[in-house]
Amino acid sequence: DVMQIARRYANAGGGVVAVMHDLNLTSMYADSVALIHQGNLVCQDAPQAVLTNERLSAAYDCQLRVNTTPEGGIPFVLPQVAG
Repeated sequence: DVMQIARRYANAGGGVVAVMHDLNLTSMYADSVALIHQGNLVCQDAPQAVLTNERLSAAYDCQLRVNTTPEGGIPFVLPQVAG
């Protein structure tokens, strides 16, 4: 898996930059996440700090719900039904 190879490389001290739109995959592998909205950097920090309900809902202009996994507290994103 490409992401596992990138993770091993980063763990060995290498630098990895990836542009990803799958927020769940991003949160599983990234040490730092940059949230960009309309070409502007909104924030850059650890996935737990960037991937929040408020930030993602504003950036994507739709309701998103961020939860965390029981093991490891990794954020995962779920779209919400339009009401």
